[in-house]
Amino acid sequence: MADNIKYEHELDKKVAISYDSLPNSSFEDVNLGDTNFKNVNLKGANFDDVNLENSKLNNINMKGADLTDIYMADARFLGVNMTGTRFGCSIMNNVEFKNPVMRGATFAYCDLTNVEINDCIIDGLKINGIDVSKLIEQYLQEIGK
Repeated sequence: MADNIKYEHELDKKVAISYDSLPNSSFEDVNLGDTNFKNVNLKGANFDDVNLENSKLNNINMKGADLTDIYMADARFLGVNMTGTRFGCSIMNNVEFKNPVMRGATFAYCDLTNVEINDCIIDGLKINGIDVSKLIEQYLQEIGK
């Protein structure tokens, strides 16, 4: 048998699916690198052992999403509504949150070493039950600002 024969699973295939419905489908051991998804409904989808390195997610509804055991070093969340989204057991080193809506968020058992919070609305923000806005107000009075 010739060594240069390519078997079907090794072929470079391009598939275009438009205006189709594929509910309850399953994809396993599939390489979808450099693929574009536009106007796609993934409601209720499950992703397990997925590499999204250098992926861009724009105009995404993640209401009620559960993100567990996620490695998000150098990730950026820009103008994201994260209402009801839950992160669990995740590594988020050097992550940037800019203009997110995080009302009612709870951070528990977090390593917040070297975290910076700038120009944010912090009404009702509590750390270990202490109202931070009142602490800042008191601090500003003490330094005369």
